[in-house]
Amino acid sequence: MRTFRRPEVLVPTLTPTGSGGAKRAKQIQDYEKRNVLPSKFPSHWTNPDVRGALYAMQGRVCIYCGADIDEAGIDVEHFRPKGNVDDDETHGGYWWLAYEFSNYLLSCIICNQRNKRDSFPLLDGARRAVYAERHQLAGERRVLIDPTLDPIEQWLQVEWQIPAGKLIPNPHLGAELAERVGRAIAFFRLNQKAAQRKKRMAIQRRVIERVAENKAHEVRELAIRYRPHSLVAKQILEAKAPHVLPTPAEELEWLLEDLFTELLLKLEDLNSPNASELDEKEAKELLWALAVLWKDPPVGTPDSIQDFLERRGLRCHVANFFALL
Repeated sequence: MRTFRRPEVLVPTLTPTGSGGAKRAKQIQDYEKRNVLPSKFPSHWTNPDVRGALYAMQGRVCIYCGADIDEAGIDVEHFRPKGNVDDDETHGGYWWLAYEFSNYLLSCIICNQRNKRDSFPLLDGARRAVYAERHQLAGERRVLIDPTLDPIEQWLQVEWQIPAGKLIPNPHLGAELAERVGRAIAFFRLNQKAAQRKKRMAIQRRVIERVAENKAHEVRELAIRYRPHSLVAKQILEAKAPHVLPTPAEELEWLLEDLFTELLLKLEDLNSPNASELDEKEAKELLWALAVLWKDPPVGTPDSIQDFLERRGLRCHVANFFALL
């Protein structure tokens, strides 16, 4: 897990006149007038503008386990379940958040569909918020960690000094918080996924070897937050070679280049005889991601993003999407 900044944008799908925003308004109206809970949730959150905004926020890594979601499969995850909550059958779900961008994260299929599903555990004795208490959500005593709100990089530690590739609560945490972080780690089985631990161990070995050879600069890219399992490299370099850690500006530049490269490949696909609607959708997601970064970059100014787009010959293409934000 890494910390990510959620962009402060409202994409067209989620505006009051957008498909998601209009659906949300109708569901609230039905509940407030007739006390009817929603039974269906059309998946407007899979629209290109929504997914693009999430790519701009966290790149292509799973918010929970740090896997490359291009390889592991991509889900738009509702942090608080939109329908029934497995942990509380009488609750009815956080249905009013079904079309709220603040409730969306990108997750791999395993973390979302196998581990999390419709579960949202609270700390022992905690009260679960309902619609009438929706303004008190920030105080809900949840177990699960939201890396867009919680200082996860201070709470989580990689056991990199032992060849295990395990994630543990930071030993300096208080007992209550350490227990909560430990429960979140266990919930997502972060140390039981053999394939993921193997990848963390490979990064660990490579970084430690390069540091020992005084070649830490060769692995600094592995610590970029938008790369898979980057917390491993980040924490080792923090301890052994902090001077080579990538700056936030360098991380953003890497993300922009990554999105740009993928967009070029996707545009090639669109020009082929076998181009599909999926190719067009994926190209739009990338253009939306660039537009969101231009509108609200995590570091620097919109002018710096505009300069990047101009250098890559993309400004006119992205401007059409930017104008809708």
